[in-house]
This record gives sequence, C-alpha cells and structure tokens, in this order.
Amino acid sequence: MPELAEVELARRLWEPAVGDTITAVDCHPKTRVFRDCPAATLRKLLPGTQLIATRAHGKRLLFTFSSATEHFLHLELHLGMAGRLYTAPPDHLAEKHDHFLLRTPNHTFAYNDYRQFGGVKLHREADPWAALPPQVLDRKFSLAYLTALLDRRPRVALKALLLDQSAFPGVGNWMADEICWRLNAHPSTPVGRLDPADLRKSSQFVCRGAIRHVADKNFALSSTRTEAFAPGSYVHLVPPPSWLFQHRWKPGGSCPRCNKSLARATIAGRTTAWCPICQTIHGNSGT
Repeated sequence: MPELAEVELARRLWEPAVGDTITAVDCHPKTRVFRDCPAATLRKLLPGTQLIATRAHGKRLLFTFSSATEHFLHLELHLGMAGRLYTAPPDHLAEKHDHFLLRTPNHTFAYNDYRQFGGVKLHREADPWAALPPQVLDRKFSLAYLTALLDRRPRVALKALLLDQSAFPGVGNWMADEICWRLNAHPSTPVGRLDPADLRKSSQFVCRGAIRHVADKNFALSSTRTEAFAPGSYVHLVPPPSWLFQHRWKPGGSCPRCNKSLARATIAGRTTAWCPICQTIHGNSGT
C-alpha cells in the first residue's frame, strides 16, 4: 500500500490540472472503486467545475473543485494496493483498468487500479479533512502532542503505533521499520519506554527523507519516462544504501550500520525487519 511519499508523488502527477475546467468524466461504473460514490454522481457533478487545489494527507488524496452551483466539491481518492494516477493527452482512450478519466481542454487525468482495492468519495462540506490528525511534518505534531499521545498508550508496541494512521498518518511498513532502526529500538518496544523527543526526531527525519528520495527525485524523472505512478513499481530512485530500505527486502540482507544479518518476523500484523544487534527492547536490563 502506498505510503506518504508515494501519495505525494501521485498528487503531483495530477497537479497540472489546477486551474483547468473539467469538460467530461468517463467512468467504468461497475467497478468496486465506486462502492462509496456512484460513478453517475461524478459524471453529473464534475463537468463544468474547475480544479482549484490538490492535497495529500497520509495515504489519502483530495482534489477540490469549484462550480457555479456548489461552493466546493472535494474528490477524495485512496489508491489501495495498486492504484495509480497518470496524465495523458486530451484524446486519450481509456485503458483496461482506467476506472475514471477527468478530461480538460489540454489533458486527460486518469485513475487506474487493476486490483480495485482503492476507492473514491465525494464531499460537499467546506473542509472534509478538518478533523484529521496532524501529520508528522505538520507544525501541530509538536513534542507536547507526541508526549501526550505516548502517555495515553504507553504499552503499545512501537511498530503498532507507527502503523496507526490516527497517530502517524502516512507511515507504512517500510517507513515504520526505518524509524525503529534509526531509534535503535526493537519494533516490539512499548512506546512508554521511549524518549518522545527521539521518536519525533527520527520519524520526522524519515518522513522528510522519504519525500526527498521518493517524491522529489522520482517526480523529476517522470517527465522523461512513459510509465505512470504505480505503488511498488514506479520507484526508480530510492533511499540510499545508508538507509535500512534497500536491505530489508533482501533475504539475507544485513544491517547497514553493523553489517549483521537482519531478523524478520510478523509484528503488528506486518512483515518486519530489524537488526538483532543494534535494535533492543528499550528498558530491558543491559540495554
């Protein structure tokens, strides 16, 4: 499932539509991506609107439209496991798994999802995301905020908390492992044993680095490539070998810090990689 930097990359691929008027919406109405919003609703309400803003929060995307009949319409997308966004010429013919196309005078903006785990919603309120928790790189994700969060859930395993989208929006499996590794903390460490300042620093470092290595660098490459964004396959430039990222996927992969073989197990319901030498359960005797 895409994580925050992958979602940010997808947002940027549709950002050229800002300021454009939607001339038509083409849909495959019977696919599961429309389980929360009928395709007919998109075809009825979006033509004639103007895209005025794009946003990403965690693993979600929001595209805001203005129109003469409604003050705001917000199209929310979740990419699921295999959703992808791409931009094509205005006369683009729908591909097999293009579930809807937003057409403008200059472009076609496509949402493609062959596994159909993603989905769309349409919101009419002024800000449908007003109640969402702060993201790790937001100003509101302060030390006081994080300390209070840990105090409420001191026995929760670190990996489980990092994967909780109400606590760390957009942090997924590889980013959670990266944060644990940078903390020198075993993924099962109860968060009450951690220094909140260290956790905040490491999580912000990984989030900033993910944006830089995944969103920034691959978006710069996108203008010279023909393939579109797709979770798991679009990444041509990745975090460097000094990160755990490049080692955690490999059978027999080793820790980039001490070069010892990584351990693997299912923690918090996800396949997890960590260094058994560098990463210990904080607070245990001898740690």
